[in-house]
Amino acid sequence: MTTTDARFLQSESFYAVAQKRYVFIYDQNGVELHKLKQHVDPTHLEFLPYHYLLASLGHAGYLKYHDVSTGVMLTQIPTHLGSPTSMCQNPHSAIIHAGHTNGTVTLWSPNMATPHVKLLAHRGPVVAMAVDGSEGSVGRYTATAGLDGTVKLWDGRMWGKELRSWNNRNTPSSIDFSQKGMLAVGGKSGVTVYRDIHHSTTKTPQPYLTLPLPGLTASSARFCPYDDTLAVGHGKGMSSLLVPGSGEPNFDSAEADVFESHSRRRERDVRSVMDKIRPELITMDTDFLGRVGERPMGTYAEREAKSYRQLSRVERLKVDGKADDVDDAPGAGGDDAEEEDETPARKEKEKYKARGKSGSMKKYLRKKKKNVIDPSLVSRAVSLEDLALTAARDEAEGVAAEEGGGAETQGGQWRGRP
Repeated sequence: MTTTDARFLQSESFYAVAQKRYVFIYDQNGVELHKLKQHVDPTHLEFLPYHYLLASLGHAGYLKYHDVSTGVMLTQIPTHLGSPTSMCQNPHSAIIHAGHTNGTVTLWSPNMATPHVKLLAHRGPVVAMAVDGSEGSVGRYTATAGLDGTVKLWDGRMWGKELRSWNNRNTPSSIDFSQKGMLAVGGKSGVTVYRDIHHSTTKTPQPYLTLPLPGLTASSARFCPYDDTLAVGHGKGMSSLLVPGSGEPNFDSAEADVFESHSRRRERDVRSVMDKIRPELITMDTDFLGRVGERPMGTYAEREAKSYRQLSRVERLKVDGKADDVDDAPGAGGDDAEEEDETPARKEKEKYKARGKSGSMKKYLRKKKKNVIDPSLVSRAVSLEDLALTAARDEAEGVAAEEGGGAETQGGQWRGRP
């Protein structure tokens, strides 16, 4: 069966393979563990180790993120640019770089349905891309190779302006950065390795090492981590090139321990799942996370004594350090400030609590009465006023009659009105 790409997952015990129709996950013994039917016709794969996300691009042009720890498809984003020609990731920010047939490079994250950056990099298809993950670069520099025979270097801080561009004598087909910032460009008839391309003063960098492959095309070139070796894949198998100074000599045992045991590897897998980073935290600006606001909010004692929202206008300005502006303003003297402090608090807005079956209807009728002139309601109010006046008049006449009747009664005979 045709295989287009393969990637190791969180450890060497599991790896994902993009085959002709679906993506399959195998263990170290070659046993099929999962069949991901949501990834149809995949051509490129990338795995984000700190997020446990498997990203794939296929002929349909959909970028799909799959969480391998829970088995849930996270999102599917259409690129609207057709079948991709290349794909890589930024190890520092976990941003996916995709190259397309029209020479466009797009940068994606699972949080946005549109690309963060859309850049016209080459006049032909972008056949290969690589991001420099060395300690000095921290994912800043990106190299792209196009079918037009050019290799370009870009700075992630100012997309749209290339740092360097040169024509490769062999049509490039694969590029890769080493852990120390060396760039390997593979193409027809061999592989060329460049060194110090970020700081070189010449427009075209001088080759550091070359590996000639007469009559062959280097379809893939990858540096071996923590080792000074470059592996090259071609039509007749694989070749290796010794590149002094390309690998990182000092490894971090918390990231990659070459001497770890089986129990330690098991503990590392459990710890990595527990420390998994949420996909919502993937951003272009990695310095944005953890940034603290610089607005002064007073001392700790003032914040504990009274909340900032509960302070009056004068108190807020004092906390912000703008009390001098208040003193200079007209009508903002000490007496006015004292009067403002002595003013009673605003009356709380009446809260209508709908309780029982008739609560909502009462609330509706109460709102309907406001600012509404209804003839029936007006006539009813007038009739109620007339009834109230009539009742008051009758009550007054009754009281007067009682007082007059007591005065006219003499000798047990009634002399009042009949």
